[in-house]
Amino acid sequence: MAERPPARDGLPDRPGLLGLFVRHATLANLLLAVMVVVGLYSAPRLRAQFFPDTVVQQIQVSVRWDGAGADDVDRSVVGVLEPALMAVEGVALTESQASQGAARITLEFEPDWDMSRATGEVETAIAGAGDLPEGTEDPEVTRRAWRDSVTDVVISGPAGLDQLGRIADDLTGRLYARGVTRLTVTGLSAPETLVELRMADLVRHDVTLEQIAATIAAAAAPTPAGDVAQGGSRVRTGTETRSP
Repeated sequence: MAERPPARDGLPDRPGLLGLFVRHATLANLLLAVMVVVGLYSAPRLRAQFFPDTVVQQIQVSVRWDGAGADDVDRSVVGVLEPALMAVEGVALTESQASQGAARITLEFEPDWDMSRATGEVETAIAGAGDLPEGTEDPEVTRRAWRDSVTDVVISGPAGLDQLGRIADDLTGRLYARGVTRLTVTGLSAPETLVELRMADLVRHDVTLEQIAATIAAAAAPTPAGDVAQGGSRVRTGTETRSP
């Protein structure tokens, strides 16, 4: 069998890509340099994160039935609503929970599903599911959103809760001005106002505790009046009460 004659540079004339690099020694170095330059150029633009983005599209249906046991809630509320909700188009998974005085049904939809359309179809399915037992409140439909938590900021120091709350509000405003629009403040108790009455005053003015409570609730409760454009800012009407 005849041997392949050597190439002009003294190296065997090998076919293919390997032979090309063997015959041209500088080609491999040039390719390596190009790969290094492209890698250094692309490194700052790589998007890295510890946990990948997970988009979970869910709608939660909650029903309250004060005084009912878990078995009654499961049979008379979940058993009526769940079959109708499972038939909603786009539902990939359903999860129901019946407890003392309440029921919760969670619907998970397929990726990239139109959730505005899904909310309307869920409300339509609830309306056509059948009558719920007497004493149950109207079902509450909530569209749930799952988001990654970026960071926690802890505010502490030798100050009262009211002062820490003002500091947290100021920090929230600064972060919002920088473009951070998803913020949650936790750890602060809501302010409470205690109204104490003497029985003699109630008799003298001929009023009851229920009437006083209704008057206070009507004066303190703001009324929703819609949203402003697409910024998610809620508008409320009413009188802002800051003193007794």
